[in-house]
Amino acid sequence: MRPFRGRSFRSIIPVLTLMAGTGVVAVVAPSTPAFAQARCTADVSVYGALADGRLTYTVIDPDNGNLDHVVTSTSTIGFTPVAMATLNFNTVLVTSPNGGLYRIDVGTNKASLDFSVSDRIEGGWTHKLLTFDGKGHLYGVTTGGQLLQYLVSRDKPGADQIGQRREIGSGGFTLKTLAATGDDRLIATTATGELISYSINAAGVHTRQGLDGDGWQSFENLVSPGGGLYYGKNPDGAMYWYEDDNPADGSGSDISYHLDDPVASRGWTQYLLSAQPATCTSVDSGNRIRSKIATLALGEVGTPESACDRYNSDCNGGAVAWCAMFATWTWLSAGISGVPRGQYFAQGLGKWGVDNRLFKWRSSSTHGSPKIGDWVIYGPPQATGGGHVDVVTSVRPDGTLTVVGGNVSNKVTKRTIDPETARMGADDLLISGYVSPPSA
Repeated sequence: MRPFRGRSFRSIIPVLTLMAGTGVVAVVAPSTPAFAQARCTADVSVYGALADGRLTYTVIDPDNGNLDHVVTSTSTIGFTPVAMATLNFNTVLVTSPNGGLYRIDVGTNKASLDFSVSDRIEGGWTHKLLTFDGKGHLYGVTTGGQLLQYLVSRDKPGADQIGQRREIGSGGFTLKTLAATGDDRLIATTATGELISYSINAAGVHTRQGLDGDGWQSFENLVSPGGGLYYGKNPDGAMYWYEDDNPADGSGSDISYHLDDPVASRGWTQYLLSAQPATCTSVDSGNRIRSKIATLALGEVGTPESACDRYNSDCNGGAVAWCAMFATWTWLSAGISGVPRGQYFAQGLGKWGVDNRLFKWRSSSTHGSPKIGDWVIYGPPQATGGGHVDVVTSVRPDGTLTVVGGNVSNKVTKRTIDPETARMGADDLLISGYVSPPSA
């Protein structure tokens, strides 16, 4: 068992993984490392299927999204799998084109990937998507749009250990991807770009919640080990990772996207992927600082400058620039200690971030991996500079940010910006970088 995997500050460790001829090639050298908040008992294990019938096994570090291990089998399954669900570290279920359900037993996935394929367990499995929640329930989506639930009663089940078929929904589940994020909790994407979560209660009744309305249509695969960690693969072979601060809240406003720190920028040629489930759990609600910051900031949208004294008594009804006062107020109100409340210059907050090793530079080649709750600093960090500061409340898959800032059009304003081109402040300055909360 691995110890708690939480956020920590460490030196940058570039990763170079090149597995020529294996079907998986990845080059990752992030200039600014990102860190996840999740409790994980193991690394993220992902099984995959290649078009020629071979299997792959990939290990991802849940702390930072870096690849730790990649191996590809020399033998093939014997048919082209249609759907795949990982049950545990060495057991995978797959369906065949003629509706057969088979179990793959992995012998080793270290120096080599060796496995055996069981006899046909059952027939009639016309599922285009499969996922296992790690807590006994296997979920499948049929070509007709049904969502079905099965009880799996053994680690290596046979025909008698997969049963209690239950129809969760008779139609309408026109999903492109499907992954389990926890006990009877699912996440899915659609061809139109929606990101959706489903929770299923003991009676088999599902609750659907839209996390995001667009931007997720490019993903061919979406997998999750739990803990609010999501991994999406694009058609060009890139793998990106996401963090959902509270995966059970039915909201996508607290999902962070690592713009310049992908798992891999190319090389994921598998057409099926499935992660070992339930190896990570989310942190408790008391540690969700970033979500608190975003909620506080969004709750102030529309507040006029005449009421800005609520953010700092020195605001004097808007007589002075107050964007930094608002930004520091969100952090202080979220419970963060040591916030520089006496610094009224936006660029001065950037200098404070540099001095405390909390500043992430943005340039044309690196986006700085902004996260929810970060301060957006317009203009270079300097103690007495002006500029502007916003608070990140959402990071979108297309790289745009939703931000909330004080002293914008004489009020607290919510905007969607492109961090490459956005300018603010009296001097119309570009974004230099982001400051992360010290306890998040």
